Order: sequence, then C-alpha cells, then structure tokens
Amino acid sequence: MKTKQLNKSAQSGTALITVLGLISLISIASGYLAYTASQEMHLSRVLRESLKAKLIAESGLNVAYNLLKTDFSQASGLNLASDFGNGRYVVTSTPDPDSTRRYKLNSNGTYGQFGKYKVSADVENRQILNNTSDPDSNYYPFLFDILVGGIMDLKGNFDVAVNTIHANGNITSKGSSSIDTLAISSSGKVILFKFTGSSTILQNQPAVNIRPAELTAAINALKAYAERNGAKYTDSADIPANPPGGVAWCTSDGARWIGSGTGCFIFEGDASLQGGGQRTITAIDGYPALIVLGTGEVKINAQTVVNGAILVPNGSIFLVGTADFYGPVLVGQSFTGSGTAVLHASAAQGFNIPPNVTTSDNVVISAWY
Repeated sequence: MKTKQLNKSAQSGTALITVLGLISLISIASGYLAYTASQEMHLSRVLRESLKAKLIAESGLNVAYNLLKTDFSQASGLNLASDFGNGRYVVTSTPDPDSTRRYKLNSNGTYGQFGKYKVSADVENRQILNNTSDPDSNYYPFLFDILVGGIMDLKGNFDVAVNTIHANGNITSKGSSSIDTLAISSSGKVILFKFTGSSTILQNQPAVNIRPAELTAAINALKAYAERNGAKYTDSADIPANPPGGVAWCTSDGARWIGSGTGCFIFEGDASLQGGGQRTITAIDGYPALIVLGTGEVKINAQTVVNGAILVPNGSIFLVGTADFYGPVLVGQSFTGSGTAVLHASAAQGFNIPPNVTTSDNVVISAWY
C-alpha cells in the first residue's frame, strides 16, 4: 500500500517538474521572441529615421545648390539651416584652398531620435565668358606718334624719326639731337637746333586731351583681361617674363620688376627702367608694351629696347641712357632727356584692345559623396 502511494507521489512530482520545465521553456522562448521583436522594431526605427535623415540632408544640399546657382558669392561662409519634413538640415561650406571658384558643401540631416546623416558635394563655378564687343571697336588709335601733355625737351644725341609729334608745352631739341618728322605741332613754341627733313611746324596750337575717357576704358579693358587670365599681381617681383595671356597688371609700383619680358606690363604706381644691363620689352598681339599709371617720373637710363606702345598718361618720362623705342609714346606730363635714344615710327599708330567679355555663373556639382 505504501509502495503504491510512493509511486503515485513520484509520478506526480515528475509531472510537476515536467510542467514547470515546459513553462520555463515557453517563458524563455516568449521572452526571446519579445526581445527579438523589440530589437527588430528598434533597428527598423533607426533605419527608417536614418533614411529620412539622409533624404533631408540631400534635400538641404539641393536647396543650397539652387541658391548658389543664382548667386555663387553666397558660397563663402554659407550656413543654411531649416526645418524640413519633420526633420532639419544644416548646410555649411568649406573653401577649396586651390580655387576661389570651388567649395565643398556639407549637409547634416536629422530626423526623430536616432536619424542622423551627412552628405557632401563639391560645387564649382565654371564661369561662361561672353564676348559682347564689336570687333571693329577693339582698337585704340593714336592721333600722334608722340603725344606729350607738357614740354618735350631733348638735350642729347636723340634721333627722332617719327611721322607726327604734338606737345601741349614747348618742343625743344638741342645738342646733337635731330628730328625727322612730317609734322610737329605745339601749344607753345617749337625750337629745333638741328632739324632734318621738310616737316610742317605748327605753333600755338590748341591743347590735346591726353587722357580721354576712351583711353581709360582701353586701359581698364587690358587690366580686366589680365585679371581674367590670372595675371594680376600685388608685387612686381612676381611678374613673369611671359605673363599668361600676354598682359600683366601690377596693383603696386615696379620697384622690384626685372624690367624685361614679352607682353604688356601695366603698373598702377611708378615704374622705371634703370640699371641691370640691357632691357627689352616686346609687346604681343598688338597690345602696348608698357603702361605706367603713377604720377612720378619714368626714368630710362639703361640699354633699353621697347617694341610697342609706351603709355604714361599721368606721369613723365626722363631719358638718360641708350634706348630704342619702336612704337607710339604718350606722356601725361613732360618728356625730357639728355642721353642717347632713337624713337622710331610705328606701322601701327595705336594698339589693340582685348574683347569686352562679360561673365555669367555656371555652377555645377563636380563630385557627390
């Protein structure tokens, strides 16, 4: 009897343990399934919010791109932020160290609790050049081979073999200097100690405008052309002997300029050709050879050869050494000298002007990452 009761108790205990084990397994499985489902829901939420953050970041980048297409100057220091699609984007710019026309845009998009995404793109302004000028107007004519705003006084061994000369002051030639020209005119007197040829001499003539607006416009066109070609310099020591495009513009004086080269050399300040042996400047494409816009005196006291026009519209020229000029000369103040020089007539009595080119922005995305 007792044995039967014990067997019954043992069977009941085994069943209870079995049931408890099954319940535990079911609880563990249920808990695991619940945990897995929770993790999958969390991961799904993270992925969903990250995807929306990416789309928002890309939208911010497109908004910035369309803004720069309208006004590329806003690329510098760009900081564009806005709410978008229940999220937010912030777009900033980083300049390219090698080009002022290229920036990197960084757009950070956020959405919800977990969504964060960053996209970047390189934008570049590939400017379009538009030639709006009339080809017939790309030339500035000189009325005279030599035009002087003040006196012209040569006291050396000069040989002036040009077609026409005019000075708003007296014209004087002394010593061994000789003038062989077709016409000499002066707003004052003409005094020639040595004279060859059968020139027409006109005295007490009306003054000629040395710096008309057309000349200023032509010089500005040359400066703009130099800037477009990357040939604008703040220090004359940086000017190459062969500037890109054939025109160099220095925004200071020519104190450290080598004084030789092939092209047109423009100085906002004073410049001179002194010392250092022979100097040769040869213009190209019909542009002037030398333009000095300072009000000082351009001293030429070395063996100098200039092939092309010389423009000193605000200053003066003083020759104290050997020089050969092959081209027209325009001087705003006086043209004096006591050295040796030969001034030759030029076949082209004037100089070419670069085309009037306007630029329009052409902003493109060159890389997306």
